[in-house]
Amino acid sequence: MQQDPLLTNIGGMLRRFKRAENWLRKAGLPVFLARVPVWVLCLQYCMMMERKTMRIGRIAQRISRWLETITELSLNESARIELIDMDQGMRNDIESTKRTLIVLRNLCVDIGALFRTIGFHSNMLGRTQEGFLAVVDDACNTATTLQRALEMHDTRALMLLREMEEGGRAPVPSREDGEPTAPAATPSVSAGAAPACVSGGAALAKPAIAPVKA
Repeated sequence: MQQDPLLTNIGGMLRRFKRAENWLRKAGLPVFLARVPVWVLCLQYCMMMERKTMRIGRIAQRISRWLETITELSLNESARIELIDMDQGMRNDIESTKRTLIVLRNLCVDIGALFRTIGFHSNMLGRTQEGFLAVVDDACNTATTLQRALEMHDTRALMLLREMEEGGRAPVPSREDGEPTAPAATPSVSAGAAPACVSGGAALAKPAIAPVKA
């Protein structure tokens, strides 16, 4: 399996900086000066991870808003069939986002281990790693909850649509003047299949979840 380029680059630089540090210490340079290159690399890495943490935090907020929307629809009696993820495109997009987040999480853990292998420890690095992992874990958990909520909403919506379809096929009641009353229009749903349209003719748009770049 090919190693991530970022992991390869940081690992290579750390090994070179460690050799340079050992040479400088043998030459009589104080430890804190000999380790300056590693500190600079650590600072650059932490700044990059802070930006990624902020970006993933914004993605997590968008996922949370979608979860709130689906939850509200499921609780609203008149809106339970308003939105249906017919082709599971939204759930697939969420799953793809989760996989990318997990890759970034593993990369973060591996890079932290690289710094430890050369005996480098930093509170700044530790806080940055912990903050990033917390945001990623929160985003993944929220995304999983959203996937389950979508599945439950779709199952319930399809069941309601089928019940409405069966009700529309019942004998048409008559008014007192003898004229039949027209049944309310009911969306057509074939058994075991997603409807071709949903209430109001609007299908569920895919979430505006920006792809997470490594």
